[in-house]
Amino acid sequence: MTRVPAGSDVAREVWSTLADLVINHDRKREVAEATGISFAKTRALRRVALEPLSMGELATLLVMDPPNVTTLVDDLQEAGLVRRQPHPSDRRVMLVVATPSGRRLAQLADDILERPPAGLVRLPVADLEELRRILTLVR
Repeated sequence: MTRVPAGSDVAREVWSTLADLVINHDRKREVAEATGISFAKTRALRRVALEPLSMGELATLLVMDPPNVTTLVDDLQEAGLVRRQPHPSDRRVMLVVATPSGRRLAQLADDILERPPAGLVRLPVADLEELRRILTLVR
């Protein structure tokens, strides 16, 4: 019989709370409303705003099937947020590059996503430092 480690129920509860704060937070909806595009498109745009990526690299980073990424990039290109350009050293590869409009929209999304929830901001600095210490250990 396998023993359940002590504290696993608490760890599961903490993990669930963290996931809810990060993954299921209303920020996705806020980002979609502010940018006018889906959160999936925003994720892609934020990636290529950092650096040009091949379609394959983008698919890997987004954990999406390549055909779905192609459709997503087509939509972003049609909206004028990205463009495709040939890779400088491999003419078989196209890079996805954010346009100036795309970079501005990605920055808007970053600003929203980087804003901590009000409950976190209200914590005393000592509690925030302790939380940072604990999360660093977990990471």
